Amino acid sequence: MKLRYLRAVAVSGFAVIALTGASGSGCSGDSGEQGSGSEATPTADTSTSEDAAGDARKDVEISNCAYTEKRGITARLSATNGSATATFTYKVTVKFTAPDGTPLATQTPSLPYVRPGRTDSADVATPYTPKPGASTTGAKCEVTEAVRSIG
Repeated sequence: MKLRYLRAVAVSGFAVIALTGASGSGCSGDSGEQGSGSEATPTADTSTSEDAAGDARKDVEISNCAYTEKRGITARLSATNGSATATFTYKVTVKFTAPDGTPLATQTPSLPYVRPGRTDSADVATPYTPKPGASTTGAKCEVTEAVRSIG
């Protein structure tokens, strides 16, 4: 009976320590340090998210931009996740311009769940019907914004 009681007390004690973040080194001088350590962790997570957003633009590229009769102007978009551990979802803004320089549209596709070290791609299109006799070459597709988020 005494052994059960001791186990229950020990488990409860460990649970209290784990939940409060208290260590056996005392409360007066160390609690300030512990608090600042706790505050540093969310800041580190936030900066990682900001860094992820800042790096997203270099992870995304357009490998082909061309006019086809069926789809209009189509961009072949790809995102390369250079992380060794995190899976990212990329939200990209693509600006389409007609061969004559006329702005056409902006599309915002997503490339979800790009696994670490992988490259995923997608075709993004916008309708375009050239004027009779107008050139169909020289359309432009440009990534104007790219944001990546974890997951």
